[in-house]
Amino acid sequence: MKADPDMFKYLPLPLFDVEADFNREVYDKYIKHSPEDCLFAVFDKVTAAGSEDPSKSYAGLMSLTHTNPENAVTEIGVIVFPAFQRTHVGTNAIGLLLMWTLDRPSAGGLGLRRVEWQTHTENAASRRTALRMGFEFEGIARWQRVVLPGKVGLPVDALQERNGTKEEGRGRSSAIFSIVWDEWDEKRPSVVAQMERRL
Repeated sequence: MKADPDMFKYLPLPLFDVEADFNREVYDKYIKHSPEDCLFAVFDKVTAAGSEDPSKSYAGLMSLTHTNPENAVTEIGVIVFPAFQRTHVGTNAIGLLLMWTLDRPSAGGLGLRRVEWQTHTENAASRRTALRMGFEFEGIARWQRVVLPGKVGLPVDALQERNGTKEEGRGRSSAIFSIVWDEWDEKRPSVVAQMERRL
């Protein structure tokens, strides 16, 4: 994960030296005991078929976060490692999660009402991916969160002056996208077609 710091440029995560640090700082702290969050490893089965080393097919991570069964909503998070970007991997992984979350239970899905995609407003690639996968742009959540030191963020000079402290962290606004249940039947064929085209 340390090999490509640009991969973490817009993510609300620190840059990790080794996978064990990621497991300790993200999985153990935030996901392992949270009923709202689920983390998936993404493997490229095409690469795996031609390699004796299964680690070479480890292509990224995906998550469902802020899942609320009562309101039937979740948010998809995506990290595709650089070697697998602009391949079939991201499209297929996102498509599979969309089908699982939005398909009716009778078709093997969870039958959720809303799947959300949030990204840093400056992350143009993520915004393009969301639109390509059928998400609708809903708007900008301004100053949505504080970002870690060293991350791309909005300056906080006025906030520091207002609050009388120099300890305020930089902030981030987020672009919010969604696909909702009553449009999924119409959007699903396009998602499936993209998955088939990218194989």
